[in-house]
Amino acid sequence: MRYRTWICAAGVSGLLLLAGCAGNRAAMTGTPEMPYPPSVPPQAEEILHLPTGLRLSVDGMIEMLSGARLVSIGETHDNLNDQRVELTVLRELHRRFPGKIAVGMEMFREPQQEVLDRWVKGELGEIEFLKASKWNETWGYDFGAYRDLLLFAKENRIDVIALNPSKEMQEAVRRTGLDNVPEDLRRTLPEIGETDPWQRDVLRGIFGGHAGHGGGDESFDSFLRVQLLWEETMAQKVVEYLKGPRGEGKRMVTITGGWHVKYGFGLPKKVVRRLPMAYAILLPEEISTPDQKEGRLMEADLPEVPLLPAHFAWYVPFESIEEKRVRMGIRMEEKDGRLLVESVAKGSPAEKAGIAKGDELVALDGQPVKETVDVQFRVGEKRDGDTAQVTVRRDGEEKILDLTFFKMPKTKSR
Repeated sequence: MRYRTWICAAGVSGLLLLAGCAGNRAAMTGTPEMPYPPSVPPQAEEILHLPTGLRLSVDGMIEMLSGARLVSIGETHDNLNDQRVELTVLRELHRRFPGKIAVGMEMFREPQQEVLDRWVKGELGEIEFLKASKWNETWGYDFGAYRDLLLFAKENRIDVIALNPSKEMQEAVRRTGLDNVPEDLRRTLPEIGETDPWQRDVLRGIFGGHAGHGGGDESFDSFLRVQLLWEETMAQKVVEYLKGPRGEGKRMVTITGGWHVKYGFGLPKKVVRRLPMAYAILLPEEISTPDQKEGRLMEADLPEVPLLPAHFAWYVPFESIEEKRVRMGIRMEEKDGRLLVESVAKGSPAEKAGIAKGDELVALDGQPVKETVDVQFRVGEKRDGDTAQVTVRRDGEEKILDLTFFKMPKTKSR
């Protein structure tokens, strides 16, 4: 038997990056996935222990999570409440086990580990960290969603471990397969275990749901290889850390897309294959309206898996950072060491301030801006109604323009 469920809409190569979306299937009787279906629909902020059907407080859940060495949280990347859940778990576990918690993040790749270590040691400010970690190129989701968690890790000297493989490794595996990885990359290729049959079936459904027609076998095989590479690399990094001197006696909280941990056949199983340990899976489950799903989620034909999806489901409403942040309303390009305005959105704060296409951005509130990230970071600190002085160079002359931020109407997805 198969069932329809909602999954996040994204490009095939990054399909699981938004994974973690809540299913909408209402269980009328107990199933392997939901042995104790709630008698009434769960409400926002309720926490359900799926193996028993019991509702728990945050403290009750944390008490149970404290028995696990690996706590895997599967998020929807564009829901701020998922990141709030992650910070809550990290903070509460740190309070119980100070100095004995680490966090592994899918948002960073192996080559960025040195940058993460410098961040935790306090050697980098935020904008330096964003540039050094190449946040926008590597992850792309708004840094503001993860800012509080990363600041908490920095303030409390909690190790942050990069879980994802390098882009070079990912591209080589996607293009040529696991057996034909170039020699210079082969030494970092993780051990790839036998594919879990339930995971293969689920991924086939996700891939088919995105492609609309299921895609060809060759395309699916490439997609599957990348997913396995991601999870095997994540598992290897978790185990290497916990077995090493930095991880001695510690617990690890991992933060990934939901489909990397749901049902346990992804990251958790691949960790346990390498190093048996007690683990727990927590899924923030989204409660959202059809309008909030539009353009974000799509239906996919998935198998009915005879496994619990998680140990804990924390029901949360949808809250997008896109609805909270403000924008200048410009597109920028870096050219010949200058930051130029490529276009200005009609009716935007930038247009109202008099910023024009072709202007060179020089400073924002007196702080020099030379790269796109300089502007994004400083605008990210602004809220509705805040003002800024924007220095531009036009026809060789510098002008200071007064800009007032406001929330721009959301563009409708097609």
